[in-house]
Amino acid sequence: MTPTDLNQRDYIFLSPHKTMGIVLDAINEIVPYELAVILSKEPDNNLKVRYARGPLVSEKINEYRISLSSHPDIEEVLKLGEVKLVEETYDEGHHDTYEGIIDLPTGHSCMLAPLRINGETLGLMTLDHRQCDIFTPQRVNITNSLSKLIALALAQSIANDSLMNEKETLIYERTSLIGDIVSVVGGLVGKSHVWKQVIEKIKLVAPTESHVMILGETGTGKEQAAKAIHTLSKRSSKPFITLNCSALNYNLAESELFGHEIGAFTGAVSARRGRFELADGGILFLDEIGDLPFDIQPKLLRAIQEGTFERLGSEKTIQSNVRIVCATNVDLEEKVKSGKFREDLFYRLNVFPIVLPPLRARRDDIYLLSNYFLEKLSEKFSDKKLMLSSEAVKLLRDNFWHGNVRELQNTLERAVILSTDGLIKPVHLIFEKDHKSANDCEENNSAVNSFDEETKKIINKALKLTDGKIYGKEGAAEMLKIKPTTLQSKMKKLKITFP
Repeated sequence: MTPTDLNQRDYIFLSPHKTMGIVLDAINEIVPYELAVILSKEPDNNLKVRYARGPLVSEKINEYRISLSSHPDIEEVLKLGEVKLVEETYDEGHHDTYEGIIDLPTGHSCMLAPLRINGETLGLMTLDHRQCDIFTPQRVNITNSLSKLIALALAQSIANDSLMNEKETLIYERTSLIGDIVSVVGGLVGKSHVWKQVIEKIKLVAPTESHVMILGETGTGKEQAAKAIHTLSKRSSKPFITLNCSALNYNLAESELFGHEIGAFTGAVSARRGRFELADGGILFLDEIGDLPFDIQPKLLRAIQEGTFERLGSEKTIQSNVRIVCATNVDLEEKVKSGKFREDLFYRLNVFPIVLPPLRARRDDIYLLSNYFLEKLSEKFSDKKLMLSSEAVKLLRDNFWHGNVRELQNTLERAVILSTDGLIKPVHLIFEKDHKSANDCEENNSAVNSFDEETKKIINKALKLTDGKIYGKEGAAEMLKIKPTTLQSKMKKLKITFP
């Protein structure tokens, strides 16, 4: 990226990373390097990588820390405050700057440039090249001058970190104080134990920068959960961009994700920004990630890891700082095993999984959800006062809900239309599939096993729904209506363990 690549808005909102990139590109035009790394000096006497550029950059570099106690030569350079060329030596105390991370040939060129402002050492810039003696005295002098600009960008980055840490602390405090998440994000209604666990996970992960994978059947509210994460995150003032990965072929997926230039393909009559570019600074929600074409997955992985990509039909690299929240109703691990989904991409996305339970696993929430949807529908049908009869409530509670919360919402809207006086009765409830209770469906879908096997199945299900809680209110023992000691005895007898 060069200054001519930036528009006026970029100059006004120039981030420390962009500043570092611009200066390092300028340095590379005069002082060729294959690896440029900017490190900050941390309170624990370590150097932490803040930014890296060049063809030798790897993920390991971005996560690397240098202990000054193990690198006395670097410690001396920082104390002296002068640019130094590192010469190859066979001294046992000498260690290459990135030993074990990058295998550079003997005699390679290495330059260390302390980054100082007003006499204070903030960090270090290292330049490496596999060719010997490439850093001439003139190039050392030029680097010494340009390193002052890098020092300013590093100071800005450190200051930003301090502000971000303070902001993150405030966000954590805010989310911990939120008792009812529905007051912040509509739709996530429920008081059942399994649903409370989901809400707590959302509140825990939202203020972090971790990628999130939301799992669950169709209609369980995955997009609502993603919106909740965005609203409670420190990116809430930035864009929330969505992309449904279903029915996307390779070219369409690449264009939708990364954009395209004029003439990139037939029908591309104008340039277009992709979702990654639009979501810069915010969150990109990839729904039905399991349907993403296999051939585009390496490009998505690179964009997530490096924060860079190219528009379709362009060689210009674009940077974008995006947090990924994805969702799927398929078993991605099974897709990985069958070779239909990249394993490295799966592990990159599956940092913090959140499983949304089906509606039949949280029947205690059906009445609350129904009233929530009826309140919304009353705004649409303002001439009716909407209520549920007790018989209708029972029928709603007993339904299997193949389509989960979305099906419940549709069923209630149909019932409101059919009800002339606003009182919803069983006759008004038309389900999307033949009405059967959850118990009926479960009984019809499986053969009867031995008593011990069926008992084990029931106990495992109760433990799963209560997240392993045995004692107390909403514990597995209470759910099964037996004493906790009896439950533990049966678990021991049937050799049931729960992680």
